[in-house]
Amino acid sequence: MASILRQGIALSAAQYTEQVIMLLTPIVLVRTIGPTAFGEYRLFWLLVTTVALLFSFNMPRSLLFFFVRLDGEGRRIYVGQTVLFLLAATMVAVLLVFAFRPVLPSGMKDLLHDHGLLLAMFLFVWNLGLLLDVLPNAVGRIRWQAQAILASSVLRAALIISAAVVFHRFEEVLIAALIAASVRVVLLAVFIARYCGIRLFPIEKEQFRAQLRYALPFGVAGLLWSVRKQAELWIVATMFSSGMFGIFSIATMLLMPFEVLRGGLGNLLLPKMSHFHSLGRHEELLRLNNQGNVIISAVMFPAIAALFVFAEEVIQFLFTKEYVSGAPVLRIYLIQTLISTEITTLLNVFGQGSANMRYEAAILPFAVLTSLAGVWYYGLPGAAIGSVFTTFVVYVLFLRRLSKVMSIPIARLQDWKNLGLILVASVLAAVLVRISFDLLQAPVPVAALVGPAAVLVCYVTMLFVTGYYRTLAEVRREWGVLGA
Repeated sequence: MASILRQGIALSAAQYTEQVIMLLTPIVLVRTIGPTAFGEYRLFWLLVTTVALLFSFNMPRSLLFFFVRLDGEGRRIYVGQTVLFLLAATMVAVLLVFAFRPVLPSGMKDLLHDHGLLLAMFLFVWNLGLLLDVLPNAVGRIRWQAQAILASSVLRAALIISAAVVFHRFEEVLIAALIAASVRVVLLAVFIARYCGIRLFPIEKEQFRAQLRYALPFGVAGLLWSVRKQAELWIVATMFSSGMFGIFSIATMLLMPFEVLRGGLGNLLLPKMSHFHSLGRHEELLRLNNQGNVIISAVMFPAIAALFVFAEEVIQFLFTKEYVSGAPVLRIYLIQTLISTEITTLLNVFGQGSANMRYEAAILPFAVLTSLAGVWYYGLPGAAIGSVFTTFVVYVLFLRRLSKVMSIPIARLQDWKNLGLILVASVLAAVLVRISFDLLQAPVPVAALVGPAAVLVCYVTMLFVTGYYRTLAEVRREWGVLGA
C-alpha cells in the first residue's frame, strides 16, 4: 500500500491543480459577463454550497470512518443508503428553497424566478456528486480520485469559460455548470460499479441507524458550523447589492486552496486514524494527526502570510481594480484560517459529534450578532469579523474537550513548538519582503506575481540558514512511515 505521504502528495497536487483551474473561471467571468452577472454567479454558488453543507449531514464523509471496518457486502449497503439519503435530503432542500423564496435576498429571488428549474436540477446532481469527493479515498483509490478531480475540474472550467466567452450571459454559464456536474455523477457511477458496488433496496435498518447515529451529530454540528460560516455571506447578500456581494465573495474564493488542503488532510487521515482507534493505538493516531498538521502548516503559513501582505495587488491583478475593496475582508479571513489547525478529525475518530454540536449551537448566536455589528460599524469588511472571534472560541472548546476525552493535556494535542516556529518564520519573511517592495515601489503586476513568490523564497532560505529544515524533514519521514 502506498504510504500516506505519497497519497497525500498525489491528492494535494490534484486538488491544488483544481484550485488553479477554478481560479481561472472567475478571472474570465469578471471580464466577460460584467459585475452584476458575476454577482448573480456568486449568489448561485452561495445557494448551492449552502444546500450542500446544510443537507448532506456528514453522511458521505462517514464512509471514511466505516469502510475500513466493513466487508464487501457491508460497503455496498453503506454506499446505497448514503445515495438514498442524499437524494431524499436534496428533495427536502429544493422544496424548502422554493417555499421560502419570498424571504430570500432580492438577488436570490430573481435567480430562482429566472432559472429555478435549472437550479433545482443542478442541486440534485451536485449533491449526489459529493460522494465522488470521499468514496475513492474510503476505498483506498487515491490515484483514481486525483485523476477524477483533475478531469472534472478541467471540464467544468472549459465549459463555463466557453459559455461566458461565447454568450456573455449567465443562463448559458449555468447550463455549462450543470453539464459538468452531470459528468461528475457519471464518473461516480463508473467508480461504484467498478470498485465497490451498491445496494439500494432493501435498506438494512440496523446499518442505516448505525450510520445515522455516527453521522447525524457531526452533520448537525456541520449544519450549525455552515450556518455560522455562511451567515456573513447571507448578511452581505441581504444588506448589499449583487455587485458588492461579488466583491466580498472574492475573499472567500481566494481562501479555497487553504480550505481544500486542510480538508484534504482530514479526509486522508480519517481512515487511517479510524483503523488505529479500532486497535486501541491512540498514541499513534495522535502523532499522525500532529505531524500532519506540522507538515501542512509548513506550506500554509508562509502562503497565508504572503497573501496577507500582498492582498491588494493580488486581487487587482486577478480580478481588476473594481474588486480591490475586498482586500480587508481577505485579510480577516486569512487570520481565521491561520488559527484553525486540523483537530476535527480527532473529534470524528473519538465520536465527539454531540459535543461538537453543542459547541456550534452555543456559539452561533454570537457569530451572527458580531457579524451584524461588524457591518453596522465597519461596513463590508465588518461582516467577516465574527468569524475570527467565533473560530478562536470554538477551537479552544474543541481542545478542552479532546483533552478530557483523551486524558492528555492540551499541550500535547498539537506540536505547538514547531507550529510557532513555522509561524514566526513565515511572518518575518512576509514583513521583510513587503518592506522591500514598498521601498522599490514595484508596479502592481510585479508585486502580485513576484511578491508572494519572494516571500516563499525568503521563508525557505530562513529554514536552510537556521537548519530548521532538518526538523521538518524528520517530521515528514516519521509521518510517512507511520502512515504506511
